[in-house]
Amino acid sequence: MISLQSVITTIACVLLLGLIPHKTIQAQAAPCGIVEGIDYPIDISDTLVQGYDDFSLFRARFGGLHAGIDIGFNRRGEPVRAAARGQVTYSDVNGWDTEKGVVIVEHTFPDGSIHYSLYGHMEQSNNYLFPLVGACVERGSILGTIGWPSRGLPHLHYELRDFLATDGGPGYSQVNPLTLGWQHPLDFTLLWRARLNPATTGYATFLEYPVLPPMLLDTGLVVIASGDILHSYTPPTTPLWNVQMEGVVTGLAALPGGRVIAHGRGGQAIQMQDGRIVATWQVEGRDEPFAVWNETVAFVTLDAGIAAFTPLGQPLWEVEGDGEGGRIVGFQSGSAGFALAHRQSGRTRWRAVDAAGNVVWDQTFERTPLFVPIATGWLLLDGMDVLRIDGSGANILASTGAVPGRASALASDSLGNIYVYAADSQRTLLALNPDGTTRWRTQYPATVQLPPLMDVGGGCLLYTLDDDGMLNTFSTSDGSLINQIQIYAGGAQNNRPQARMLRADEQERILVGGGFLSLLALDGTVMGGEAYAECLLG
Repeated sequence: MISLQSVITTIACVLLLGLIPHKTIQAQAAPCGIVEGIDYPIDISDTLVQGYDDFSLFRARFGGLHAGIDIGFNRRGEPVRAAARGQVTYSDVNGWDTEKGVVIVEHTFPDGSIHYSLYGHMEQSNNYLFPLVGACVERGSILGTIGWPSRGLPHLHYELRDFLATDGGPGYSQVNPLTLGWQHPLDFTLLWRARLNPATTGYATFLEYPVLPPMLLDTGLVVIASGDILHSYTPPTTPLWNVQMEGVVTGLAALPGGRVIAHGRGGQAIQMQDGRIVATWQVEGRDEPFAVWNETVAFVTLDAGIAAFTPLGQPLWEVEGDGEGGRIVGFQSGSAGFALAHRQSGRTRWRAVDAAGNVVWDQTFERTPLFVPIATGWLLLDGMDVLRIDGSGANILASTGAVPGRASALASDSLGNIYVYAADSQRTLLALNPDGTTRWRTQYPATVQLPPLMDVGGGCLLYTLDDDGMLNTFSTSDGSLINQIQIYAGGAQNNRPQARMLRADEQERILVGGGFLSLLALDGTVMGGEAYAECLLG
């Protein structure tokens, strides 16, 4: 298994190439100034709440994939504002004929890149006229108003792209718009907000929607799975190679030496290195993500057991399961081996298996417990009870006093401290000391539909990632919320919550992905600020 610290160190160095200080941009190259902030052109809170996202959505009526987003429906006459500082390159009240007017603004970003924001279906009013070509506008400058196109309801068509500075363009594409120079407006906006935050040390962004968390190789590459295809990127944005599998990819893992293990629906398993398939074999198992421990690759079998192989596909051992019924509710690897939870007939059987395939713990629960690996074994949340299972047996450490909901989450740090989000009616977030005593209890800042991802860095900061892409930073000393930063998690059309990721190492280097197009590298010491400094001193 790749060391998390070595992976983050490698990737962080590569991702730093994605950021260039403001001072590297020559003034004459940005006559209207460099972007220092970015917003949406109108209030889209209703759009975000609804999860509406029509970027790249196929519309038979127009014969293509939508190259922007449509927002502000039935709000004719509402002012439309420039998303960021820039220079007007196109302005025509009849730019789209009966589809109304278009304004385009050129923006120079701190890394030297140039992007264009397009505002379509706009109208002028007595109070708000279109700006002149060549004019400089600031973030928030009014460019016109939401208009009423001839073929739809009043709304704003909004694009971000890196081409067509003086042309309204087609608004639609025959292929993935991301491959032609359009950006996803929601993802792009939140990504640049994050990149302009001093806590961000780098980023990566993709041309495809991942269905599993991105894999970070120790060679500096990022591999994602989209449908039945594996895509490799050199961060921040350069595609490298693609490999098609026989079925939709259901599992993906990284191994040292730039190796990748992938498993597809239908049973195909492969090992890749440098874009080449070096081994392939068939696994007759369930379409579940697999688990890796050192050089052991373990899959869930059809009968809910575990079958282990080498990375070259040679069988190692197999643990017999309960049968083909029921469902797998958890499968993980840790320093003590593997753990599998199988729900059947109203009960959950939980088994821990060491790296040699020996069952070291077998217990049945009425509920489905949450479980995470710790240095000596496993930590479980069974209802309100927190259990530690290791060589000494199963010990109940504490009761949370909160009945857990479906979105509950569990984490532990290297010191043995325990963090629980109960997802109860009070949104209880609490911290327990290694002996099970309560350190603090507070209310979580949001209501979530999916369990937040949780991780702890060196012990001073707790990080959680919500299903809407919000990364929260808490002080582990008192549970106070210190900082937040958001990355786009995808809308109703393209949301891939199973592709979320959150990792933090002891140096507070964070990698976070909302489950969509972009991945951030962050400096947790900056996110933590004074609270982190005080923790170190204390």
